[in-house]
Amino acid sequence: MPCSVLTGGKCRAMAPGLKAPGVLAAGLISLVMAVLGLSAGTLRADVIVTQLANEGVILSDGGSNRVMIDGLVVEPYSVYGGLPDEFASLYEQVAGPFAGVQLALASHQHHDHNQPYYACSFLQKSTTTQFASSAQVLDLMREKCRSFVLDSPRVRIIEPQYGIPEVITSGDVKVTAFVLSHGTGKYAALQNFGHLVEIGGMRVLHLGDAAMEFEDFITAGVDKMNIDVALIPFWYFQPGPGGQLVKRFLDTPYKIAVHIPPGEMAEVKAYLNADFPRVLILENPLDQARFSLTPPAPF
Repeated sequence: MPCSVLTGGKCRAMAPGLKAPGVLAAGLISLVMAVLGLSAGTLRADVIVTQLANEGVILSDGGSNRVMIDGLVVEPYSVYGGLPDEFASLYEQVAGPFAGVQLALASHQHHDHNQPYYACSFLQKSTTTQFASSAQVLDLMREKCRSFVLDSPRVRIIEPQYGIPEVITSGDVKVTAFVLSHGTGKYAALQNFGHLVEIGGMRVLHLGDAAMEFEDFITAGVDKMNIDVALIPFWYFQPGPGGQLVKRFLDTPYKIAVHIPPGEMAEVKAYLNADFPRVLILENPLDQARFSLTPPAPF
């Protein structure tokens, strides 16, 4: 059997299914699609999702197109994890999975989504990476690398509004950034952006810390986005409004639960396996999932 799970860079065999994290190898994708009840025309192409810390991911088409979202995070923050030392070293060297990132994005300013010191360090070393985010994110980064933020042509403030998304293109990738509320009260003024990434012929949605508000999703037009893969904060699957919101707006061919605190991983895995067995968890930093239409190789 070909390698079907890549966990922390080590290959091991896995029975087909969705209850363990990892890379779904091209040779197994048809079998996995059958488990999910998907037809050959449901997923349109080839995308690799690499888990980083919390809600951080790298999206790749297996070639030169690589987009990072909420991945400029190294240190643990509150209950949320960071990168293990060996992966933090790769991050600092802009090596391994962190090499060749053409576009980096941050959904909002919170420290579990963007850490200004590490963002500045990475972007100054990765000299071909473009960065786009809100004024709030860049204001905090300016405290750590003022001249770079102000002067670099690779740094861009984006200002999408409701009904007026902002489009970013890089190589063969198109990203549509749009507003999704982070919530009310102290969160009302916080700029949170969703990102619809078109890469490898597929559409991948990253929500940031979007509040579970039906009207906000309607205003943002999420129900019209024709999403293939949705990266969904784990709390959407807990009792409450999230389940109906997922059913209405995020009932995509493939769903990945993200932003899971390490200390809650076992509990979250247990209830997702019981109540949402089609939802994938990439448990550890650098775990990957591959979505492909490549026909399976013979065993």
